[in-house]
Amino acid sequence: MQLKSTSGWPSGGNGTDDFGFSALPGGFRLNSNGNFYYADFYGYWWSSSPDGGDAWYRYLDYYYPVIYRYDFNPRGGFSVRCLRDAD
Repeated sequence: MQLKSTSGWPSGGNGTDDFGFSALPGGFRLNSNGNFYYADFYGYWWSSSPDGGDAWYRYLDYYYPVIYRYDFNPRGGFSVRCLRDAD
């Protein structure tokens, strides 16, 4: 997977990091109880696009080389990627 870090994923799930994203499996925080889940197996990131009352997110699986997209309550806790504008 071209967005995954070259190390840090379980079961041979590392990627090639072709674009410098260095995605790692950070899991997510469930808004209803505040607990964290899947921190060692999946990476979840918010998208900048809303979906009605929810928000889009993307996630990477440790096993399958696919980028998934779903919507979720924006009070949940996913990772964000901060970018600096070029000078």
